[in-house]
Amino acid sequence: MDVGVRRLILACVCGVLAYLAGAGVAWATNDAGKNTGNPPLPLSEMRVEALSQGKVALFQLYDTAAAKAFYMQLPLTLDLTNFRDAQWMFYPPERLNVSHREAYHDGKKGELSYYAPWGDVFMLYKDFYAGDEMHRLGIGLQGVDDIAAMSGSVVVRKAAAMDNSGGNSMNITIHSNGKRIVFELNDSAASKSLLTQLPLTIAVENYGHNEKIFYPPKKLDTANTPLAGNVPSGTLAYYAPWGDVVMFYGSFHAAPGLYELGHAISGSEHIGALSGTLRIDKGM
Repeated sequence: MDVGVRRLILACVCGVLAYLAGAGVAWATNDAGKNTGNPPLPLSEMRVEALSQGKVALFQLYDTAAAKAFYMQLPLTLDLTNFRDAQWMFYPPERLNVSHREAYHDGKKGELSYYAPWGDVFMLYKDFYAGDEMHRLGIGLQGVDDIAAMSGSVVVRKAAAMDNSGGNSMNITIHSNGKRIVFELNDSAASKSLLTQLPLTIAVENYGHNEKIFYPPKKLDTANTPLAGNVPSGTLAYYAPWGDVVMFYGSFHAAPGLYELGHAISGSEHIGALSGTLRIDKGM
């Protein structure tokens, strides 16, 4: 039987059993289809890369037992199987132990996940909804758009650990949904206050029509920090009255309490599309 048909049948059976057991209530979804019962998972320092057909995708793993068990099996060279033109999957030698806190139904492009009934790890190159539970292993940092072009076999190996000291200590990198934005910071007290709090995994919010904002755990020291004037797109700033860091994807006028932190040197075109959770690291 075709692999896609078998998984579809299994998904239907699991869905019926979950309904009969009342799990449909426990794992209810909101209007957007997202699980409402699972808290965000913390990210670890573990990174892995998948290489196939000259394409490379880089993933950062969550801080979970399943992700650690997968990481310990690397490096691996395995056959790839396509599933429903949305994911490439492969089978690690040893199965992973998963928990409900890692489970989800709405897969997003760029995610690395695990399907416990079959024991396969898969890379999503399209958004994907599953009737039964998938389990999150990590998020794509780079090469997400290259996953679709993979085929045949894949080499999965541990990637170099992130250098949190940074080659240039006044650069920071923001990762989100497979996109990467690098900001060069000025030599101000506020910028240094932000650097001391990195790395961070933090929620990003939309504000107005030209800002993405996040709230660092501690307020920044604005002593000897320049006020922001009329700022261009790509500017990184700090709004002291609210304690939020602002990434501008459109121009903005000067405002009391708005301090300049730096500007984007790559990836500024991705600021407007930021959503969900950010990973912020020192360096490039």
